[in-house]
Amino acid sequence: MSYERLSAQGATLLCAESSAAPLQIGALCLFEAGPLRDAAGCLRMGDLRRHIESRLAGAPRFRQKLSPIPFDLGRPVWADDPSFDIANHVRAAALPRPGGQAELRTFVAALLEAPLDRSRPLWECWFVDGVEGDRIAVVVKVNHVMADGMAVLEFALSVLDADPRADAETPAPWIPAPPPGSGPLLVHALTDQLHRRVDAGWRAVTAPRHPARLISSVRTLVNAVKMTAVPAPKLVITRPVGPHRDFVWVRLPLRDLREIAGGQRVTLNDVVLAIVARALGDYLEDETGPAEVRPRVVVPVSTHIRPGEVENRFSLMIADLPAGSLDPVSRLREVHGDMLARKESRQAMLGPLLFALGELVTPRLLRTVAAVALRRQPFANLAVTNLPGTDDRAFLLGSRLLELYPFVTVTGNIALIIGVVSYDGTLGVGLTADADVIGDLDRLAAAIEGSAAELTAAVRADIEGLAGREARMPELVGP
Repeated sequence: MSYERLSAQGATLLCAESSAAPLQIGALCLFEAGPLRDAAGCLRMGDLRRHIESRLAGAPRFRQKLSPIPFDLGRPVWADDPSFDIANHVRAAALPRPGGQAELRTFVAALLEAPLDRSRPLWECWFVDGVEGDRIAVVVKVNHVMADGMAVLEFALSVLDADPRADAETPAPWIPAPPPGSGPLLVHALTDQLHRRVDAGWRAVTAPRHPARLISSVRTLVNAVKMTAVPAPKLVITRPVGPHRDFVWVRLPLRDLREIAGGQRVTLNDVVLAIVARALGDYLEDETGPAEVRPRVVVPVSTHIRPGEVENRFSLMIADLPAGSLDPVSRLREVHGDMLARKESRQAMLGPLLFALGELVTPRLLRTVAAVALRRQPFANLAVTNLPGTDDRAFLLGSRLLELYPFVTVTGNIALIIGVVSYDGTLGVGLTADADVIGDLDRLAAAIEGSAAELTAAVRADIEGLAGREARMPELVGP
């Protein structure tokens, strides 16, 4: 078979997006400019295209497009694009002068607003010249239907090298598989639906044979639902998103944050959520006045098993952030306790269950239900996704990757998504928002920097205070 059916997660995401609110993920990368230019000072686009195409052999999805099922009777399939041209996906642009953060921000926002062409593989990589500081910006944009953040990050890192080699690799010959015919697609879709319904029925029939296992699963599911069923507070940041996007980025010192995580016996993700909690509290207080609210956050959890698979494999957890008035250390401990309780409740099993429900309805009905549900969902105010990157320096044709910031476009009534990725001693934080809902994204970005500095100082003061108390303790002398 020369095609692969879109996964249940991918199908749900496909039905959830619209032309006015495309679901796109990716990253803003900043590279040294010199090695990416030729002797005439122009971008080495030919070399860059050949090099990137040479790495597609390990990720065939990047040369495949979606083919619909006749009469919309099943999930679309991934099939090779017979007219694939790397030039349609690896493209060049230049910023207007002076090429500062404002100009780059405008460029990235415009890319986030523009949907990808569904008649081609669903990705683009833009090389942007004219960035101040003698840098080249690279914006990688992938439709979320194609892959999740972990898969996109792994592919992006696979294009880079650990050493500063300057020569472009030559792509191996590629022959696309013949496109699937409408008849076989329809027959396979109907057969697949029948198999899935029979399988679901069989599992329902055989479940009573293992009552202890069934009761344990039901109890776990009920506890997980209880922890998420309470509606999130009504906040100014939770409103149906429109067509306009904004994107800003900040860098945080990774070493300091890892020291906090290790010293406090929490995870780096706990530290990130504690930082966001304080920053969001400050932002909301400026917007609406003092309020002891606990924002509800969606935290994606990767469920990838095999490294390098370009697919959507993730679940979701929902957590309550602490109120902003807590002191920094108490806030961090409360985040850790809440996340630990939710992990023990196996709340992450709700994500696959939610996506699996999409297999039981037609794509047409799923599109209607998904759009309404997302715009009215009452359970979360924002999303925070934390991706493990790499501590090692990475290079592209001899050019060092200087900075890396992820983005995840907003959807439904989630008008703010914060992405975090580690790279070369820093934590790159990308804030993606609906520009009409989040009026001052710069203020929120500054609050994140301030919250990180406050937490670092508070933890160090706590450690120094403990050391001082231990030093003042009288020495115990035995008889």
